[in-house]
Amino acid sequence: MIKQLKFPLTFVLIGTIVLSCAVSKKNKQLSDEAKRAFEMNDYQAALASYEQLIATGKGVTGDVWNKAGIAAWEVGQTEKAIDYLEKAKKENGANAQGLFTLAKAYRKIDNLSREIVNLKLCVDLNQPELLSQARATLFDAYVRSENWNLADSLWNALAPQYQSDVNLKTGYLIVNRKLKNNQKAEMLAKELLKHDKNNTEALEFLGEYHFNRADELYVSQMNAYQKNKTTKQYKQLTEALKKVNADYKISRDYFETLYRLKPDKRYARYLGNIYTRFENKKKADYWYKLAK
Repeated sequence: MIKQLKFPLTFVLIGTIVLSCAVSKKNKQLSDEAKRAFEMNDYQAALASYEQLIATGKGVTGDVWNKAGIAAWEVGQTEKAIDYLEKAKKENGANAQGLFTLAKAYRKIDNLSREIVNLKLCVDLNQPELLSQARATLFDAYVRSENWNLADSLWNALAPQYQSDVNLKTGYLIVNRKLKNNQKAEMLAKELLKHDKNNTEALEFLGEYHFNRADELYVSQMNAYQKNKTTKQYKQLTEALKKVNADYKISRDYFETLYRLKPDKRYARYLGNIYTRFENKKKADYWYKLAK
């Protein structure tokens, strides 16, 4: 009886081996097809082949998840891209392109913290083809997340082409405004206005900068004169008021430009204050009315 069972068992074993070989051959074929499609940027075909491979449950490496995730992103399947690329990370299979893609996917769904995490991982890999772009994108993410010091420390590492980009330079102006680096912010604002005369961030900074400088000097010199009404102090006040009026006029021009671009009550309030300093009640009242 035992002898009679040997042949059926042998056939089962052989069948299992043949089936296993067939599956391995099919998986190899799917993997090759996916790789070719991916390299040709045919992401729809690549994704289809990778997903067939994933469905078999065999030979699904971190690289497979990584490329499947990139392909999913390229064809507009954001949630699937995130799912696959996170699996790639768990398998230590996510390369710089995968991490950068994952960061873009998180940005699309407005998850800023995860966007930053993956951009930092991408930068840390130091992959030459992506490093410059990843740094610039990380800088922008730092600005959007109000990480002023981190953004400031990263700026000098950006490639010249990104430092001259108007949007990124505007971001760097914001950083320096927040960190109260007024001298650097003034330089950046003036550079920006050479390329974009309607850059509101630059106009706002310069308007406020000249207003505050004028106001501080005006108040300090008036207080000094009130305490010591001598001829010398009056002469010093007169000289100071020339600088004050010059700064107020510069500030006025910036805020009038801003108000034409965007009739914001804040701009009107600044203009009301400036014309009050000029002792022009009619214009001051006009702007204060618009500020209400």
